[in-house]
Amino acid sequence: MGGRKMTGAELQALRRAAGINQANMGAMIDCTRHSVSYWETKDHLDRHAVRWGIPAKMLQAMGHPLPDYRTITRARGDGVLPWHGLEQAALDRHDARVAERIAHHNATRRVICAARTRKGQPCRLKSEPGRTRCKFHGGKSTGPKTAEGKARIAAAQRARWATYRQQQRAVATVCKCQVL
Repeated sequence: MGGRKMTGAELQALRRAAGINQANMGAMIDCTRHSVSYWETKDHLDRHAVRWGIPAKMLQAMGHPLPDYRTITRARGDGVLPWHGLEQAALDRHDARVAERIAHHNATRRVICAARTRKGQPCRLKSEPGRTRCKFHGGKSTGPKTAEGKARIAAAQRARWATYRQQQRAVATVCKCQVL
């Protein structure tokens, strides 16, 4: 079938040559007889229907290959394709741009975190761009690397522990007073 358009009459001729009636074809591809009849009465079938629609299912059920609309169809072979009249180089550039957009999307996409919260429920936040976990479940901290950073963390921990001890002493003195 090459790159030319297929007609409904050709589709009907293929079905009849296979010895299949419209009702049986509809049952084979999980559609109605009327859908089969509709496509067989068309003057020409667009490339999308022949590649993915009911005509494609009919061709596959009969064992025929799907037409390739990206092949050279001119007799002199000048490289012009029927797909919008573009040359192969233009199609290759288009495919490269599409692949680049997909790669960029995958690198910056944000998905649901799916880590478990402390209550055991799944986290519902979006991940950081290009990652699979949110900002709260992204991973363990590597800690400070410089001497100043290590000193700052040590001072903060000493201050936290001092505050904690004062709170514990206050609780203990309140408890002793209430017991007496």
